[in-house]
Amino acid sequence: MKTSFAILGVAALVSVSGCKKDYLDREPLSDYLSSNFYNNEGAIKQGANGCYQLLKMNHGGSSNIPLSILWDMYTPFGIERADNASIGVGSVDLRTNYAQELTWANLYTSVARCNSVISGAQPYYSELNDKAKQYVSEVRVLRAHYNIQLISLFGDIPYFTDPVTEAQLQNVGRTPWQTAVTSIIADLDDAATNLPWIATEWGRVDKSVALGLKARIALYAASWNKFGFGKDAVKDPQKATEFFRIAATAAKRIMDESGRGLATNYNDLFTRAGQLKADTKRETMMFMMFSDFGDKNSHYMSLGEQVRMIGQSGRFPTQQLVDTYETSNGKRIDEAGSGYNPKTPFINRDPRLKYTIYTQGDTIIGNTGSNKLKFLMEIYNPQTKSFDAQGNARLVDNLDYAGSVAQFGYVQSGVGFAWRKYNHFDDESTALPTYNILLMRYAEILLTYAEAKIELGELDATVVNAIDQVRARVGMPSILVADPSRAGNQDKMRQIVRRERKVELAKEQLYFFDMRRWRLGAIQNAEPTYGYPLATGVNTTTKVYPNGYDQVTPDMVPSFGGAGSERDLNDVASYQAYAAKLRTRDRNRKWEDRFYVWPVPQTELNKAPWLGQNPGYGQ
Repeated sequence: MKTSFAILGVAALVSVSGCKKDYLDREPLSDYLSSNFYNNEGAIKQGANGCYQLLKMNHGGSSNIPLSILWDMYTPFGIERADNASIGVGSVDLRTNYAQELTWANLYTSVARCNSVISGAQPYYSELNDKAKQYVSEVRVLRAHYNIQLISLFGDIPYFTDPVTEAQLQNVGRTPWQTAVTSIIADLDDAATNLPWIATEWGRVDKSVALGLKARIALYAASWNKFGFGKDAVKDPQKATEFFRIAATAAKRIMDESGRGLATNYNDLFTRAGQLKADTKRETMMFMMFSDFGDKNSHYMSLGEQVRMIGQSGRFPTQQLVDTYETSNGKRIDEAGSGYNPKTPFINRDPRLKYTIYTQGDTIIGNTGSNKLKFLMEIYNPQTKSFDAQGNARLVDNLDYAGSVAQFGYVQSGVGFAWRKYNHFDDESTALPTYNILLMRYAEILLTYAEAKIELGELDATVVNAIDQVRARVGMPSILVADPSRAGNQDKMRQIVRRERKVELAKEQLYFFDMRRWRLGAIQNAEPTYGYPLATGVNTTTKVYPNGYDQVTPDMVPSFGGAGSERDLNDVASYQAYAAKLRTRDRNRKWEDRFYVWPVPQTELNKAPWLGQNPGYGQ
């Protein structure tokens, strides 16, 4: 019988790297499985460094694209290049999808590598010094991170805390997710006792990360118990309450004891220079390390989501995300008194909109590797303005509107928006950026605390303060100043904390899981993907190219459903009333409740049919 090599993972030995010994991107020495390798601090540190390297979830080959950056593109807040042909649209057979198969394999290889270090050190643990024990605890935290992703994606999983032999795999089953979550939380608690609140070596996990992961998985498990998990949506309110309490308590410990805080400047979190500032490091808790450590290690995230003037285009934000951002006075765009004008929809909005998304008329900056560029984003014209170092403007061809590559750009393939978050720099090549990709930061902890307390019905001042801290950084008003009726109202408080998670943490690999645990798949995927208003009166002969936003009528404001409806309380915009006037994509977008968990890859079932398949995907 064939072995499930994705699960066995540990069979692959890794050779010595040439990187400097103090850096996290160093691979561990070979002979992971030798009986006495992990018997000292140096060896254990090298093994731990190999476990850190797998945080990057490399797409494989030469692409150097972390798989997890795709996850938010599988929600209606982001799209991939191909129309009606993405996991997020619901038209892909997930059982045989390459990205999904690779995710399973990557995560199990990561778990296996962690298990080899932990188990290898176990016979010598009582003899190890404190630093060596700390490294073992770090690996346990990393293992928890990998397993949390597996559970969140696949539900019940083969759950391993020790290396697995081929013979053992012949009888392995899938552990219920509730059991695995309980084990992970206990393991994180134990690991945290050997870790400092903030790591002394930048990039290593610490107590705040261990408790942050505990808060994250407890929040997820609470939501799954309250709202249902997977196709069958079995609920357990008592368990939900227990897990919300665990999440709130863990988050509060970080808030009170860790010394963590918010960075002064939101944009600093997503640029190489900004990430090196002390206040930014204080907020940054866990990340894929690329910049300014050891040998320069770049990735391709920016290359795949740039405008065609700079690089390639493969991933885009959508109108549904854009319209989730409030106006600057703290009101949703359809609310009376918001000041929202659909002709000028990007004026007087939550600043995080422009920190996250490039919109019509914005100045885009970038670096092709041989040329630094600064130019206007132009959706409606085959030419746009480019600026030199002195600020002088000249007209240049707009490669996103017309030309041999325009079909792949944000105008024709996207819906008129481009990602600015992580993509607003010119100090290095767009094709070879070295900024770090965030996996956890302090703002998430504040919002996790607030959400857990709201679900517990404990709507006290600490909840308001936690949300307001996140908003105050970008100059947004207090949630009770913007809407006093939120005080004591669980529905409205749930609405605002969810809204904050969406706009604060957009494109940070979390919304894919939030949408699923809140069970918003059906309403969020009920319509096609919409974008910019179409322009009428275009005349290529006379070179008349009207701006579509100038032609917008006052009625072109999305509907958010009736007051108190699920659509209203989750801020899900609908564009049906004027859909014909908008750029439209993914007309075949659909949702089935089986999508709340991914299926076990068919390649794995072919090797290990005894694992069984998730409901709704056949056998």
